[in-house]
Amino acid sequence: MEIIFKEEKGNLFGSTNLIGIGKRQPKLIYGIKAKELREKAGLTVEELALEFSVKPNLIRKIENHSTPFEAKILNKYLDKFNVDVSDFSDNDLETLILAGDSHIIKSFNSSKECREYFDNIMDDYFNAIANKEKYIFVDFSK
Repeated sequence: MEIIFKEEKGNLFGSTNLIGIGKRQPKLIYGIKAKELREKAGLTVEELALEFSVKPNLIRKIENHSTPFEAKILNKYLDKFNVDVSDFSDNDLETLILAGDSHIIKSFNSSKECREYFDNIMDDYFNAIANKEKYIFVDFSK
C-alpha cells in the first residue's frame, strides 16, 4: 500500500510505504526546567553559580542547552530545588509523524494529538486495504 502525502508545510508532495510516530530529542527540556527552577526561587545566574560553586557561564550554558548536565550539577539542582530527576525529562515525546525514511511529515504539540491523528490515518489505511485500493492520500497540511 502506497501512502501519498502532502507534508505539513504544504510545499512537498511525496509517497512512502511506511509512516510512524517519532520522537523529539528529550534533552531540550533540561535547560528550560533549570531556568524555571532558578527563576521561581528568585535567584540570579550569579547567585546560583555561587551556591553551586561553579562559574555563572556554566549555568547559562545549561539553561541555553549548550552544555549537558554533569551528574554532580544535576544532583545539586535536585537537592537545592527538591525535585526528582524525572522533572528534567520530557515525557511527551511522541509528537511527530515520520515517513519511512524518517522525514518529518507533521509535528504536534502533544503525543495525544499525534496519536489521534495517526490512528485516523491507520483507519483509512486499513479500509483502503480492505477495499483493495493501491494507495491512500493524506494531506498533512490541514
